This record gives sequence, C-alpha cells and structure tokens, in this order.
Amino acid sequence: MSRWNRTTVMMVAVALVLMGGGCEAPDVASGDGATLIFAQGSEEVARKKIPEGPTEQVSVDDPYYEKTKTFRAVPLLPLLQEAFGMTSAELERQDFVLEAIDGYAAPVTGARLSEPGAYLAFQDMEYSPRWETIGPGQVDPAPLYLIWTEEHQRDTATYPRPWQLRRIIITSPESSRELSAPLGLDKGHEAWAGYELFQARCVQCHAINRSGGRVGPELNLPMNITEYREREQTLRFIQNAQAFRYSQMPAFDDLSQAQLDSLWSYLEAMRDRKKQPQAGPEDGSGEATEAM
Repeated sequence: MSRWNRTTVMMVAVALVLMGGGCEAPDVASGDGATLIFAQGSEEVARKKIPEGPTEQVSVDDPYYEKTKTFRAVPLLPLLQEAFGMTSAELERQDFVLEAIDGYAAPVTGARLSEPGAYLAFQDMEYSPRWETIGPGQVDPAPLYLIWTEEHQRDTATYPRPWQLRRIIITSPESSRELSAPLGLDKGHEAWAGYELFQARCVQCHAINRSGGRVGPELNLPMNITEYREREQTLRFIQNAQAFRYSQMPAFDDLSQAQLDSLWSYLEAMRDRKKQPQAGPEDGSGEATEAM
C-alpha cells in the first residue's frame, strides 16, 4: 500500500497518478537527466530539461541505499520558482504531488518542498553513466531522483524521495478530498480515522476514485474492494501480503486491529461515494500490474 518505502516494493510498474495515465514517457537518458513536467492540476505549465544551467556535486547519507552516495544534482527551489512563476513564499502556500514514472504519487506541502536541501539528482557519480540500483527489486532510479541533504530531512515519510520522477503538480486539497474523503459522515465516524490512515500510508500507491498512485490497484472503481473481497482475508493481506503470494506490496504489520478496522470502515464508506473524475489531458489506460 505504501512504497515500502518503495525499496522492497518496486520492480517498475506503470506510469500514472492523480489524473495521469498511460501517458507520454519523459525523455530518458541514464546519467543525462530528463525532461521534467510541471503542472497545476491537469494543466501543464512548463517542461524543463534537467540539468539546465549550473549543477552541483552533492553527497548525502541516503536512507534507501543505506550508505553515503554522491550525485550530480540541481537545487529544486529555483526550478519551481521559474516553472510556476511564483516566489518562495507563494510556493510555500501550495500543495504538491510528486509523480514518478512507475505510478508512485507522493503528496508534499509547498513549505516542505521549498526548504533548502531539496535537490534533483540526475547522475550517480560512482556508477555513471548508469545508476546503482535500489533495494532487493534492483530498481533503477534514473533519470531523476529527489534527494534531501539536511540531517532533519532523512525521514522518507515526511520528506519523500521519489525516483524516476517525471512530473511535479500543484494540486488542490479540496479537489482530492472531494474524490477520496467519506464526505457526509459525522466527524466521529470510524471511517474518518481510516481516511486519515489511507492518506498517510496508502495513497502513494493506491487510488480512490482515481485520486492517488497507480503502483497498486484502484480500490473504488469500477467496484469497491469490499464488494469483491472478504473482510478478514483482506485485512490479513494488508498486514502481510507476502504471506499470500510474492508481491510488490510491503507488510503493514505495525497496524493495530483498531487501525485496520477503521481502514475497512473507510473503504466501505467509499463504496457509496464512487465518482469518475474529469479526465486530464494525459489521462489514459495505464493501470497497476498487481491486483489485491
């Protein structure tokens, strides 16, 4: 449901997130960077070749490689300012989604994304022109890998590090909430706790009403998962998918029974809240390769 933190999770799946789809692939030249797309909602506002202009050699204690790595990279903030035509203060007030080629979709606040320390790595200095692969799945992070250089930015849950980065999107929290929240339920309803859990642990790889990642399957359209999967077996699968089959999905054995119950309550609530979002310009037929 999450990206393992992606390392145990990936082989390369499909492209897509939010309203993207089996869409146009970015320019990829391992070690040479790529074209990065910038969008506001479904509207593309800029494309930039990375690298473009001055570059830096950056060494970081990388949590995915679990060692110090050295990359050739460019700072992210100036790219965001130029692409979106916003000041740093304006960017801080936005909400973003970082979309990867494999379908991973990482939400992040503008305040966080605008921090010093965010870089786009386009070359692995120790392995150039190739990249050292990541994790047991031997994933190639090329062509672009978001890295963070400050000590307090090592937490991958709060400082996401998508590899194979293809698009940075300014998104509206209201539009996402309209598609994926159990609207209409009392605020004390268990489904709201499940919604918060889904947003924290699942939305990077799974979508509800096409809002979210596409590494794993869509869970509400055209059928809600609670309409074709039995409760207890599904919750056991969430806790440890590997016990059922070899899977890209990581274990969530840290979730309590109460959390699992709230997650199921949320999924049940969304069964009566199916919505087809308006297709964006890059919407297509690309889907996750693994069913739950």
